[in-house]
Amino acid sequence: MKINRKQGYMIAGGIAIAAIAIAAGVHVHYSGRWYPGSRIDQVDVSGMTYEESIDKIEDQVNSYELTIKGRNNGTMKISGKDIGLTLVGEDEIRKVYEKQHESSVLSSLFGREDDDADQLISYSKDKIADAVAKADMVTGKNGYKITEPKNATIVYSPEKKYGVLKKEAEGNKLDQDKLVQAIAGSVEELDTEMDLTDSKAFPGVYQEPSLRENDDKLKEMQKTYNQYLLHWIQWKLGDGVTETLTPDTLKDCITVDTKNKTVKISQSKVEDWIEAFCLKYKTQGIARNFKTHDGRTIQVSGGDYGWRLDYDKIVNQVMAELKKAPDEKAAEAYMENPTNASAKALKTSLKPVYSHEGYRMDFDNLQNDWDTKNYSEVDLSAQQVFIYKDGKQVFSCKCITGKDEPDRITRTGVYDVKEKKLTKTLVGEDYEVPTKYWTRIMWTGTGYHYSSRNDWNRWSTTYYKTAGSHGCVNLTLSDAESVYNLTKIGDPVFIHY
Repeated sequence: MKINRKQGYMIAGGIAIAAIAIAAGVHVHYSGRWYPGSRIDQVDVSGMTYEESIDKIEDQVNSYELTIKGRNNGTMKISGKDIGLTLVGEDEIRKVYEKQHESSVLSSLFGREDDDADQLISYSKDKIADAVAKADMVTGKNGYKITEPKNATIVYSPEKKYGVLKKEAEGNKLDQDKLVQAIAGSVEELDTEMDLTDSKAFPGVYQEPSLRENDDKLKEMQKTYNQYLLHWIQWKLGDGVTETLTPDTLKDCITVDTKNKTVKISQSKVEDWIEAFCLKYKTQGIARNFKTHDGRTIQVSGGDYGWRLDYDKIVNQVMAELKKAPDEKAAEAYMENPTNASAKALKTSLKPVYSHEGYRMDFDNLQNDWDTKNYSEVDLSAQQVFIYKDGKQVFSCKCITGKDEPDRITRTGVYDVKEKKLTKTLVGEDYEVPTKYWTRIMWTGTGYHYSSRNDWNRWSTTYYKTAGSHGCVNLTLSDAESVYNLTKIGDPVFIHY
């Protein structure tokens, strides 16, 4: 069917008239109502009269309740009554309503955003803070367990045998101030739900770790940790006996501080291991079985004879090694395949350093560290000196030892000959005496030497108790010469009762 021009005009006119009629009807209908799509914050007031919208908003405010979901199934609720929530912005709503009607209702058909009314509601932020402070998610009451966030860190892996990253733990401890701010924001929008587990929507409401697994700084710390850890420091003590400081020990000597983001080697803990190592092979002062000149078998302990590792120098040795980064390729090979063979490439051999040495080191019997053929003996009870050469007693003589007073006694123990001088002047607090044939026994000043005292004719086994020396072993001139000639540096000296 063909439509002529006149008919077309008539149809178009009819449509226009209908559209105008519809528009007019819409304008009439919405002249006293909120336009389509109108919202005041979260309240839908579309198509309502102004009075109806106020009633709805008041109902919403009066019945308002906010449900908050937290981590580990934590929940809390805050009602409008709890925080003094009231509608105070009616005048503001009226302004929005009137402003909306300054434009055509047809504009609303193309979509609109929420209408913004300032100061719509009033509430007490202090009351929100009080409610938060009493909540189980904050107090940890009623079976809700609160856990602190934990930083990612570095730990020793017994399986991998080196330091690995340990992921951070988020925890569920809330930042109360930030939570109060977040709740206030939701109340102002009249939101009825908050999901605190949505960290993007509510950042910072939970206290967070300050160091995370993907942090570049943590990876640097891991590298430092393994540079300290991957050391095998070995000492060969002799007869196939070795001691090795290994990662199994070093792992307990490394301190990881995730707060300050540092990794340090604890020298004091390393020193504890070195002290135990040194004491293990120390023979100075140990009890030794000794057969006296008169055939008795006694134990003599104390003194400074024997083996002693130099603790201070070994500490310096070890700390210097630990501050060196291990060979990078060897370390990488070990971490890819932590076997004894790959660990061997990371081993450092150090020479044991002794501050004092004995005649021999017998690892099966530590007290057997002295030359049992060549030594001297001082019997304090008998007040006599005995010299042994090649396993035989070759000389003996009387002596006068230290007076029986705490600061003058001749101390028992096993020592060694430390110094020999044909002449020496002995100096003390109340004396200065030149002497001959000085054979030092102790660094404190005790030794064999000639004494020009004129009371040798009064000698007895108890004379020293009242007229003894200042600690030295006094001898006549000829006896001092014999002792001087028959002993050598390093010979053991057994002093006993």
